[in-house]
Amino acid sequence: MAPKLPDSVEGLRAAGNQSFRNGQYAEASALYCRALRLLQVRGSSDPEEESVLYSNRAACHLKDGNCTDCIKDCTSALALVPFSMKPLLRRASAYEALEKYPLAYVDYKTVLQIDNSVASALEGINRMTRALMDSLGPEWRLKLPSIPVVPVSAQKRWNSLPSENKESTKKSKETTKSRVPSAGDVERARVLKEEGNELVKKGNHKKAIEKYNESLLFSNLESTTYSNRALCHLVLNQDKEAVKDCTEALKLDGKNVKALYRRAQAYKSLKALLW
Repeated sequence: MAPKLPDSVEGLRAAGNQSFRNGQYAEASALYCRALRLLQVRGSSDPEEESVLYSNRAACHLKDGNCTDCIKDCTSALALVPFSMKPLLRRASAYEALEKYPLAYVDYKTVLQIDNSVASALEGINRMTRALMDSLGPEWRLKLPSIPVVPVSAQKRWNSLPSENKESTKKSKETTKSRVPSAGDVERARVLKEEGNELVKKGNHKKAIEKYNESLLFSNLESTTYSNRALCHLVLNQDKEAVKDCTEALKLDGKNVKALYRRAQAYKSLKALLW
């Protein structure tokens, strides 16, 4: 005899979560569907609960490879509670699987506005940047859809969540930094760094920073890329950024004289005393 199903939204959601953890994604999806129907029958407005159910059902679709329905459910979840982290990440994954890289980039970038240490979003941005450079060329940024500005209220809502809901952030940027670049990545990083160097010679420091940014996405193990970007920050009076870049450069190469000199210049500009 089949076990009796729960008769509450909360009970159905809990049962769905258990089925999902057991790898029974179709069953979990069906339970989330029942919970959504019960919400509608009940007629009470609970956007938070409804958004979670859509997001959870989207996770089932994603696991089953049904990216189109995953995107639909994530969009429904976000219409109810804008800038929710999980539906943004799940929709980004679905867009990426469908090779809709500009849309995936926008969702990953939106997540990083909420919390810039989410490892899966950082890794996603790296992948999308490579894919977009390959498919759209060096001016790929100009061909992106607009990226929404995340309000402070959404960031505060995320920061107020219990710590167990933020496990994906614990790996932080170290996950991305620890990735060993392939030989192809290293070569691409070198070419981009050289393009940045040429822009510096022409006095176009803002564009040079963009090239160095892209270079570091492919490989962040080159000390001179950081120290070169630091020079651009100095010229643009971005002294705090220059200090950070010089420090990163020195972590990679403690004998990088230019990084030491440029950091000293930045500290002097900031009126910081070193002893």
